[in-house]
Amino acid sequence: MIREPFKPVPAEERKEASITAFRAFYWIHSWAVYHASLLDPDGVDAEYPADLDDAALGAAAREALLASRFIAPDHPDWDRVGAYYTREMDRQLSERFKARAGVRSETALYKGAGNVNLTLRDGIIIIEADRYEGRGGFGGIKGAQPTELHETVSDAELGAAIRAAIAVSRAAGKR
Repeated sequence: MIREPFKPVPAEERKEASITAFRAFYWIHSWAVYHASLLDPDGVDAEYPADLDDAALGAAAREALLASRFIAPDHPDWDRVGAYYTREMDRQLSERFKARAGVRSETALYKGAGNVNLTLRDGIIIIEADRYEGRGGFGGIKGAQPTELHETVSDAELGAAIRAAIAVSRAAGKR
């Protein structure tokens, strides 16, 4: 039997952003996406006060989501995006976040944190909550259903849905 040569499955175009809700502030950022998601050196990387109202939270999240870029192997930024996130950058982000939160340890920083991922595909925004798994990492919540909203939803409605997903994330997080 003759086997067909391997043909990679093309990635589906989409946009992605994430919101990490620390107790003292939100970190909202966009992703460069292809098969996986990577932090984008040209994307949104912003911190916001923890007391944002729903409209402001929704507007900030939408800005990050719309800034997300689809970076395929033939894109001129492919290599630059792939090389952007390093261990040193991870350490710098951690130090930046601890300073912003006024804490000295990762444990204190992530205590009570929640994380939400946004995906925009075919006019639909999908909101998924993650649970804190320790060591600064988040993962999926078994059995949790994503929230789907049309991309034209108001900033206030988007923010309220994000806030509800953050509550789910925090409740499911490592205790």
